[in-house]
Amino acid sequence: MDFSEPAEATQIKKALDDFIEAEVEPLEAEHPEFLGEDYQRHIVDEDHYQVPEYREVVEEIRQKSVEAGFYGMDMPEEVGGGGVDLVTSAIVAEHLANRPPGFHSAITGGAGGPTKVLLACTEEQREEYLDPLMAGEITTCFALTEPDHGSDPHYMDTTAERDGDEWVIDGEKYWITNAPYADFAMVFARTSGEKGDYGGITCFLVDADQYEVEKVHRTMGLTPGGQAQLRFDGARVDEDAVLGEVDNGFGTAMSWIGGGRIKIAANAVGTAQFLLDTAVDYARDRETFGKPIGHRQGVSFQLADLATDVQQVRQLYRYAAWKIENGERARMEESMAKLRGAELANHAADVAMQVYGGAGFMKDAPIEREYRTARVLRIFEGTDEIQRRTIARELI
Repeated sequence: MDFSEPAEATQIKKALDDFIEAEVEPLEAEHPEFLGEDYQRHIVDEDHYQVPEYREVVEEIRQKSVEAGFYGMDMPEEVGGGGVDLVTSAIVAEHLANRPPGFHSAITGGAGGPTKVLLACTEEQREEYLDPLMAGEITTCFALTEPDHGSDPHYMDTTAERDGDEWVIDGEKYWITNAPYADFAMVFARTSGEKGDYGGITCFLVDADQYEVEKVHRTMGLTPGGQAQLRFDGARVDEDAVLGEVDNGFGTAMSWIGGGRIKIAANAVGTAQFLLDTAVDYARDRETFGKPIGHRQGVSFQLADLATDVQQVRQLYRYAAWKIENGERARMEESMAKLRGAELANHAADVAMQVYGGAGFMKDAPIEREYRTARVLRIFEGTDEIQRRTIARELI
């Protein structure tokens, strides 16, 4: 067994640090209002949309990232990506997460950037959607979740019916990241079969002028203005809007879901490492009753356990990524990594808050925001319960 970090990952991490220092940190210094204690009230307007000034910063970082070759780095070279494998890209995701909240999420694209689901594009679809997406000229969103069927999309209410050479889409999608700003959406709708059937779901590429952003959600912890509810009232798309095969939308999506869950686990490890390091530094400096609190077992043992947990989940997500890269089935390991990663981030935020005490509860420290942000990791991309169900099914 080789536990060494891939050389490419080490090189990319160094290059990203240089990029962040040269291009991202100056923008963060110019816009402290978007990162300070009152960031929530400055990022969005009265309708909860992100303000133009904030969008301009995100767009500038995106364009600089495209020029530097970081944007879409895990996409294949034949579509303009960097061809970085899953193990390397997950390690890079961990590295990017191991820092205070900032603009760095725009570097690799995030939820609005390139996704391997779009490798199912036809040549015409690639020219219209994937190529400009890779170039950072447009963004997208993944419209699968519905209000009544978050963890069970097989029962989705959104439908698409044929009308001549067109499809007519009706329904609602909730909690869709980047939906307020996407130029097109990957929309999943039932095209045949009965509710609950695995088959009969089709993915469509739908331009933003064909649907309505009905509501921008206000969320706990996440960057304000990033998620929205979409409504499709008789949205019409041509036959060439179908991504992949009709009635096989989930087959298309599953090519991406596993890697997405591993990236969440990697992100959680990076966040937990940041919180651990922050708590350790504080425990060294903070003194009570004549000595640093880090010298007291009540504090130091919590940090020791957290450090152990971080290392465990780090190895777990990397093993899952390694299995996928070697063509092995890794459904169970993906879910294990996502489950434990989500729990780890929440536990790390709790430990850091406890070590900081009252100071961690204040908005001038990063702990409070990370505490709120971590909670969603146990919900999106499959809840903890869904991950446990998947693990149990794989076992049995």
